[in-house]
Amino acid sequence: MRKVVTLTTDFGLSDPFVGIMKGVMLSIDPEIDFIDMTHDLPPQDIAAGAISLRSIENSFPPGTVHLAVVDPGVGTDRNPIIARTDRYYYVGPDNGIFTLIEPEILEVVRISNEKLIAKRPSATFHGRDIFAPAAARLFSTEMKEFGERLEGITKLDFPAVETGAGAIEGEIIYIDRFGNLFTNIRDEMLEEAFKGCKADDLEITIGGRTIKGLCRAYAFGGRGELSAIVNSFGYVEIFTRNGNAALLSNFAKGEKVSVSLAKQKGSSGE
Repeated sequence: MRKVVTLTTDFGLSDPFVGIMKGVMLSIDPEIDFIDMTHDLPPQDIAAGAISLRSIENSFPPGTVHLAVVDPGVGTDRNPIIARTDRYYYVGPDNGIFTLIEPEILEVVRISNEKLIAKRPSATFHGRDIFAPAAARLFSTEMKEFGERLEGITKLDFPAVETGAGAIEGEIIYIDRFGNLFTNIRDEMLEEAFKGCKADDLEITIGGRTIKGLCRAYAFGGRGELSAIVNSFGYVEIFTRNGNAALLSNFAKGEKVSVSLAKQKGSSGE
């Protein structure tokens, strides 16, 4: 079995932090293969890290270790943890970064066995001294050896999606590097609320603008205007064909979005 570790951080690549963590892991197990998911998350944005982890879905082989470090509370009393689902292991701070995979988590342990981490962990670089060693040793060490079992994880207070009166009410929760606006409204919510309806039967309202229907690909959006699509991660997304929807609209995280049945053919929209 290949030993795969993915890395998701806000460290960037201008500093040596990511390389140092990889060096620590290779010193423990030189057979590890690394996959860099992203190191360009907005600094200290735990929610962005949670969304990035959720997007992984089933893209990696069973047994993959996902190492995630977005850790503004490094050095405080927040727990360093390992979480296990039926397919993957997740290693990182218990600060909410694993919120969106919480329903799939079967077991959580606190990393407290001093024999399995650095001898004198720095208060400012747990990625190097705690998380990297734990991630590398998961391929040869049973989870229970790392520390005591926990009852659950810390969860972020993500905005709830509300359904009622013929509409789904959500908001923008993430903006990617292309300026695409991710909502917290997922495809299964649309299927449940609007059973039997087609993509063209729906309209999306955001910031006083109305978008008619859901495109089946980016190329079907109008140039210079806002369009909507269900993206590859299952979220309703607002985009601009060959452009930047965030710059075009000036919308930011927290902007309210609703999806409903189109009122009638011939109504105006953008």
